[in-house]
Amino acid sequence: MAKIFQASFFLRVLIPYFALFPEDLPNVLVSLAYNVNEWKTFLKVYRHMIGELIGDSGAWSSDQGTSDITIDKVIILFKRYGHLMDRYFSFDVNFSNFGFEDNVAMQRKMERAGLKPVPVIHNFFTKEIEYYVKSGKYDWIALGSSQSTNFDDFRYAVDKIKRANEGIKIHWFGGSKESWMKEVPVASCDTTSWAKTGSNGNINYYNEQTGKSEVIYVGGRERKLRESEQHYVTYKFRREVEDYLNKNFNFTYRDLCGYDAKLNMQVINTRFFVEKEKRINQERIRRGIPLE
Repeated sequence: MAKIFQASFFLRVLIPYFALFPEDLPNVLVSLAYNVNEWKTFLKVYRHMIGELIGDSGAWSSDQGTSDITIDKVIILFKRYGHLMDRYFSFDVNFSNFGFEDNVAMQRKMERAGLKPVPVIHNFFTKEIEYYVKSGKYDWIALGSSQSTNFDDFRYAVDKIKRANEGIKIHWFGGSKESWMKEVPVASCDTTSWAKTGSNGNINYYNEQTGKSEVIYVGGRERKLRESEQHYVTYKFRREVEDYLNKNFNFTYRDLCGYDAKLNMQVINTRFFVEKEKRINQERIRRGIPLE
């Protein structure tokens, strides 16, 4: 089954979500770069509340200057906790299109330390994919390139991997477009939208009437809505939204405006991505796309 991993997840969201949906768990991606004490509790205390749990090395945070994590610390942490994760990823230090030598050096250093990180591809059009596929060492490969913002390039990379070895599974970093995931046999992806959307006063809602996902602005402060956004108060399908919130969360409009508004919206958005994962797999079955 294709999976969506919810990145940068918080315990304060996980606990109320689990209370509501104990049989339908979110998949979670944790990063070594931040919330260290929190993700350790995920591994040791609250693991039963999570589906699959995978580990990001914190490379992107390091590249962006928001973390001082180093390859040596990554090795220490994955040697200590990596066996508790379903899989974890390499420390790719060069995010340009021509950083292969730098990144493969980190991959090799981690492997020499006894680790088995998933390598991350940053250029779809050089020999980077061929190198990892032909080695025969990897069951998973991750796509972490800015080139994956273009669907044709994204499909090209997936097809290139699958033609070389259809048994290799693919993780798509930083993307969860439903239409793309329905089209190509990617095994997993990740998103931080569960948090960002709620923090901005929005909830994600799948409209059964139209068959579309919509972003609905609830409130927090007045602002001009984007063309793609709806407003809760004036939304054409407000009654259907209210029925959905009441039936699934026992929430009313007041719960989205009060003291715990952002928390409640993040719980709603967490549920949205769990349900989105199911829609993707159902559509793949219909289209004959491998579920992986």
